[in-house]
Amino acid sequence: MQHNFWKDAHLRGQFVQSLSQPRFARYLSEAGHDPSRALKLYEWNSHLSREFYLYLQAWEICLRNQLNDFLIHRYGRSWPYDTAGLVRQLSGTDEERLSRARQRQERIRRAAPAALPAIVSDLSAGFWVSQLSKRYDLAHVWRRNLAQVFPNDRVLDRPAAWAICDEMLSLRNRIAHHEPIFHLPLEQRHRDLQRVVAAMCPGAHAFAESSSRFRPVWQARP
Repeated sequence: MQHNFWKDAHLRGQFVQSLSQPRFARYLSEAGHDPSRALKLYEWNSHLSREFYLYLQAWEICLRNQLNDFLIHRYGRSWPYDTAGLVRQLSGTDEERLSRARQRQERIRRAAPAALPAIVSDLSAGFWVSQLSKRYDLAHVWRRNLAQVFPNDRVLDRPAAWAICDEMLSLRNRIAHHEPIFHLPLEQRHRDLQRVVAAMCPGAHAFAESSSRFRPVWQARP
């Protein structure tokens, strides 16, 4: 049975209650304390999140696969277990992320060492973005090797690549936790996302572009 949500004040009230007042308060404040407009703003934020989701999916999958290929090239296919190679270069946080991914996959698959593809897909986006940080400049020799990850943008340097990807990680996490994003400079975020995905894989960029409706959704602010 379908209901017309926007014509039913009781349903709208139930929905606001399910969101919780603290979560809804941000939208209510932005909407000048007009509950109906605040709900429209919440809906718009959800549509923006949906439009970014597919592009961010392309970004995350491309990034981890490009970086995995690079790590294989530099450290070998056993890099997640190579304590004399990559593992000893990792920060404490990244070493812990890798250790947990290894252990989780060994437990799930009841085999050790776990298969590389399983570990790669298990590792968090935070681990992959971290590999572009200044900490790994020397270990990965990014000055010479960055083009292996971003072969289609020779102007993009390591600091810019890391800054963009760190922004994308933050945006991804906000969307995953259903937080507001409408207040962010989303036009710039969208341009950065387009650039970094195209830099890694023109095919992934073309796929994301063919499915994206960001521009009309962005312009439809209530």
